Amino acid sequence: MMAEIKASLGSFLDDCQDGQLQLLEKLVVQPSYSRCKEGVDRVGALITDVLSKSGMVCEVQREKEIGDQLIFRSPAWHPDHRSVLLFGHMDTVFPTDSHFNWFKDDGKRISGPGVIDMKGGLVTAIYALKSLASQGLLEKIPITFICNSDEEIGSPLSRELFQQEARRSVFAFGFECGGLGGEVVTGRKGKAGYLLTVHGKAGHAAFAGADKASAILALAHKIIALEQLNDLTKKIVVNVGVIGGGIGPNTVADTAFAEIDTRFLTLADAERTAERIAEIAEECSVAGTRGELEVTPGRLPMEQTGQNMELCGVICQEASELGLSCSGELRSGVSDANTIAEALIPVVDGMGPIGEFDHSDREYMIKHSLLERTHLTAVSIVEAWEHFSTIERIATA
Repeated sequence: MMAEIKASLGSFLDDCQDGQLQLLEKLVVQPSYSRCKEGVDRVGALITDVLSKSGMVCEVQREKEIGDQLIFRSPAWHPDHRSVLLFGHMDTVFPTDSHFNWFKDDGKRISGPGVIDMKGGLVTAIYALKSLASQGLLEKIPITFICNSDEEIGSPLSRELFQQEARRSVFAFGFECGGLGGEVVTGRKGKAGYLLTVHGKAGHAAFAGADKASAILALAHKIIALEQLNDLTKKIVVNVGVIGGGIGPNTVADTAFAEIDTRFLTLADAERTAERIAEIAEECSVAGTRGELEVTPGRLPMEQTGQNMELCGVICQEASELGLSCSGELRSGVSDANTIAEALIPVVDGMGPIGEFDHSDREYMIKHSLLERTHLTAVSIVEAWEHFSTIERIATA
């Protein structure tokens, strides 16, 4: 019976290819820069229109300055029971007036702003849900699908929503783009940011002498120390990406600043790196200066846990049966999957279509991967629900 259901899901999706591509084009040509509420809400309206016809019920978390957060529930969903969690973001990095504002399909590749990051992923999830509805499976499998509006700016307003829904989920699928070799994401580095400000004492450069309390000089010493924290073995990355300070070449700088980005695989590495950065900020080799450190928003790591690998195994088995390549991979970039992982549930990201060069005007999707990843998502939801819900029933019996 399971084989028949999976075959029926594929047949349904084969018949929906034109509609799937039409929805993709509508989403891509609708600008949805994170800071443009109107544009993101228009994307949300398109998604709501399609999913409402499949029986998904929409809840809206209203936002004042950014797009509303959308939460879709399948008919089988119940607040007292755990469910499947799907998630994808509606916003892009491209401003409304960006020159990259077109949709191009050459038969092999589809190009456009957000085509893989992640409007293609949204279409993948939407049509996977439509295929499940076609077989009556949304009446049997409880599913929550979150479409958030602020991922590209760090998910400041949707973070709590993700944490809440993750705690009552059995497993989760994210729809960032798949790897060029069919990879799905089983782990992501964490990210922490810092603003380091150094305070010195202003003075005329001609009379300051060698013992001047230059904030820029002090910051230079700190930058060298910070960059030495990079560790290839542990894959710890520390990058001083922006610096500034001073008012002119003939004045000793009384302030200087640096913006710092760090990446790490484990929470332990994050804590050790944070401790060392705090020490560097406090240490002052230049007399008369002092450092001030501010932590900026970041994300904890999505560690490659055994349960993530187990979920990946289910997906890769389904991919094999469909004749598709699939494996797990670790990615350095962060996503909302990092937040989901904090709930210690199985989570895999990168279920979206395959492509590359997101965040640039070279962004493209491999066209045939859209249908393939949608079919893979649909059958993987069915199989993973059966697998993990059975384990949970046994554990709680």
